[in-house]
Amino acid sequence: MDLFNSILVGLPVFVILLGPLMFIHEMGHFLAAKKAGIRVEEFGMGLPPRALRLFKRGETEYTLNWLPFGAFVRMTGEEDPSDPRSFAAQSKRWRLATLAAGPFMNFLGGFVILTLAYLFFATQPTEFQYRINSVMVGSPAERLGLRPGDVILSVNGVDMIQRIDPESREQPEVSSLRSQTRQSIGKDITIVVLRAVEGAAQPQAVTLTGRIPADANPNAPLGVSLTFDITKSARIPYSIPEAVAAAANDIAGIFIALVRLPGELISQNIPLEQARPVGVVGITSIGVSLVDERITETQGLLPFLRFAGFISIMLGLTNLLPIPALDGGRILFILIEAIRGRRVDPRREQWVHAVGMVILLSLSAVIVVMDIVQPITIR
Repeated sequence: MDLFNSILVGLPVFVILLGPLMFIHEMGHFLAAKKAGIRVEEFGMGLPPRALRLFKRGETEYTLNWLPFGAFVRMTGEEDPSDPRSFAAQSKRWRLATLAAGPFMNFLGGFVILTLAYLFFATQPTEFQYRINSVMVGSPAERLGLRPGDVILSVNGVDMIQRIDPESREQPEVSSLRSQTRQSIGKDITIVVLRAVEGAAQPQAVTLTGRIPADANPNAPLGVSLTFDITKSARIPYSIPEAVAAAANDIAGIFIALVRLPGELISQNIPLEQARPVGVVGITSIGVSLVDERITETQGLLPFLRFAGFISIMLGLTNLLPIPALDGGRILFILIEAIRGRRVDPRREQWVHAVGMVILLSLSAVIVVMDIVQPITIR
């Protein structure tokens, strides 16, 4: 029954979350191709197999397909320049613009989603708790007996339930917990956690004592990754300029986090397992978690919409990676053509993209298995 309920909730979340993001990506390619004069043979809503032909306008068929998410654009001659109206026959500038239009629409879509989220669904956390997401092997936290899922109630007698003034619009941060644990480096420490205990109907308070070594990392003394359990929120109004600024700040935060990620991994501030790729199963699982009643009651739809905005941005970035079969891989061939002054043999390029697609599908299958065997969780 649990599996049935998971599928029942997961499928709509998958369609609602990823479907529009894939649709706007393909819409970007479609609009740019039309502007470039490329013959678009079909614009399909959903993915094949075809359910029915909706109508034909000009030279383009508009179809509805059985898989109810995303879309696709079928252009004439993507690797064959023999037809003057084909994609491959266009100038480098128009081919580049057509390929880049999909990721650009994802960036634009992410920005719009985030702006609307703040404008109509903004909430401000007013109370939150620290929940342990993962514990690094060999860390002080592991030696203390901390476990994933533990909610930290107090450290050395200091209350760790954090409260924020809703007027300040501050976001939860780990400064309070870090400050208390940093003071205990090289000393004894007592941590009280709320833990789900086997056989108990409700989580129980558990007291853990131990010592943090003198050589512990001062930036992460315990060696854990955390999530914030927001227990109370307040609705706050955003003006249009404030919503735009908040959306821009979120997007800047994504890029800053990506730039810092290698250094954070090297310094072990972020566990390696927390930086692994996430596939459609993992994304859907997180989406389902964000529409959970416990979250929507305290925070409304803002977390889900912010996540949708982040995924849109990440889809755009992923598609720009210089990997064969992705938009970025095709853009790379155009840049090579511009540098060497002549086009790569279309048949060779087609083979490269075909091999790239096989590798991408294989990698996607591995990631899906990882998502199932070791699920990503926000709780």
